[in-house]
Amino acid sequence: MIKRPLWSLALFLAALAPLPAHAWGCEGHQIVALIAMKHLQPQVAAQVNAILAASPVASTLRRFCRSSGLPPMAEVSSWADDLRSEQPDSGPLHYINIPLNASRDKYDITEACKQGCIIDAITKYTQQLKAGNEGKTRADALRFLIHFLGDIHQPLHDETNGDEGGNCVPVEFEDEEPHVTNAQKEEYFPNLHSVWDTGIPQNMLASHDMTVEEFADFLDFRFRPRFQRWNSGQAADWAWEGHDLAFSAYRALPANLPRDINLQATSCSDNNHLAKRIADLQRLKAAQAKEVDAGYAAAQRQETKDRLANVKSLMESFTAGVQTFNTRQSSSGAGSSTPKT
Repeated sequence: MIKRPLWSLALFLAALAPLPAHAWGCEGHQIVALIAMKHLQPQVAAQVNAILAASPVASTLRRFCRSSGLPPMAEVSSWADDLRSEQPDSGPLHYINIPLNASRDKYDITEACKQGCIIDAITKYTQQLKAGNEGKTRADALRFLIHFLGDIHQPLHDETNGDEGGNCVPVEFEDEEPHVTNAQKEEYFPNLHSVWDTGIPQNMLASHDMTVEEFADFLDFRFRPRFQRWNSGQAADWAWEGHDLAFSAYRALPANLPRDINLQATSCSDNNHLAKRIADLQRLKAAQAKEVDAGYAAAQRQETKDRLANVKSLMESFTAGVQTFNTRQSSSGAGSSTPKT
């Protein structure tokens, strides 16, 4: 009786995949957890809270997301990220490196899981949750699932282009030009991953003046009719879905990024200084665009000037014609007589 509702929780968390909360920083993970909570039966919610309360997060663990008085599921939704500082080996469990140019019909996804990946992690912790283990093991499994079922639906966690999941792709966001934040590692901000993780959701919350609770309510109302249809598939299906969305995002970037590169790169300075080359490409593309815009503007100005000159010439010609006509009419009137009656 206890195992089945918690397994249902894992399934429901997965159903949140298509929600347009393209956020997996603090706000994004909190929103996913808050929506999931809305769909738990009271007894399941009580069990979840009891499991988390029985084995709370260690007080010595440094938390990136500040405690904000949210329900337990939301409060622990970013715990797996915090844990990476103490367990760096857990890093690969947050993503799967499917080559950006790979296609589902030709690529064996298990190749990307030889060193561990998010698909294997979801399988492992789902089994632990279903097994009914008590104490810390079960609480950690629940915390991992709450987090990983959000991560796998972040498209940049489902691909690799040798650029650290977009962390090495400098981009302009909200009029902020990318700038170097670590010269030795050649890291830039804003970059594609940071924008998708936190920039976009924080901007959405601010522009609509919403809290994470209010935004969760909105998304739950807006997409509730689709939840049943979305509650399907396996982790590999969700990874491929995210991969395809990432591919579309890369195609929309202003510069064509290099793809014949070492996919195992571990730094933005790898692949012949990849991040710097992309930044240069972006700047070149922007300069070319400005040049085209400047040329177009100059052409527009010249065309406007020519048209105004033509209008002025026509007006002068028209004015001269009117004056000539008036002169002739005046002359004609002065030389004629009106017959008497």
